Amino acid sequence: MRKRLSLRKEQVAVSLRKSGASGVSARVVLVLDASGSMSFLYSGGVVADVVERMAAVVAELDDDGEMQAWTFASDPARLPDLRLGELPEWLRLHVRVGEISLFRRSKKPRKGLQPGQVDMRSVGIQNEEQKVIAQVRDYVRANPAAVPTLVLFFSDGGVYRDAAIEKELRAAADEPIFWQFVGLGRSNYGVLERFDTLPGRRVDNVGFFAVDDIRTVPDQELYDRLLSEFPSWLMAAGQAGIL
Repeated sequence: MRKRLSLRKEQVAVSLRKSGASGVSARVVLVLDASGSMSFLYSGGVVADVVERMAAVVAELDDDGEMQAWTFASDPARLPDLRLGELPEWLRLHVRVGEISLFRRSKKPRKGLQPGQVDMRSVGIQNEEQKVIAQVRDYVRANPAAVPTLVLFFSDGGVYRDAAIEKELRAAADEPIFWQFVGLGRSNYGVLERFDTLPGRRVDNVGFFAVDDIRTVPDQELYDRLLSEFPSWLMAAGQAGIL
């Protein structure tokens, strides 16, 4: 894993050079969809592989080598920060999907949880992207940084709260945050797919692309796509006085 991380970090640097953003720094935030439809992507190791690949973005962009992380479905939950030196253990403990019971949901904490683990029953199984977007915005406002924030947001779609999501992302256009959404499949992504074309924002603060199977996308291509819009936002946000 350490060798893969080192190689991938170099590939992230290549992607940034291609976009004219070599040497930039950013706080990186990870958001993972844990709705019911994501179950097979978790059980098949796809989400864990995605997180490992995103660790290279943190290694290149974030000086402290840490990434804040959230998971969400019906409700959001903050995960422990991901420290690069603890990546294998973090993947084992925290890359988990919702835990559904056939019986009435108990208010008691689930037994067997290890320190820092979220009781995924509390997250639910629906899609409520606007709630986690709001939490990340609150975190950034409460914890200002000298560098911009790059949010890497992974979802398999099923987006239906279009108006609420649009309201959050429009309000966030005046904040030092760039939202990069990545679709993991062919499902409905609602407003996220058309946000680039929506007028009325000081800057375009949202990027989106979807892939049929992220496992088949080579690392260099993934980082090129992941970081293609972030550098142009950095320039626009600087010119607008947001950064």
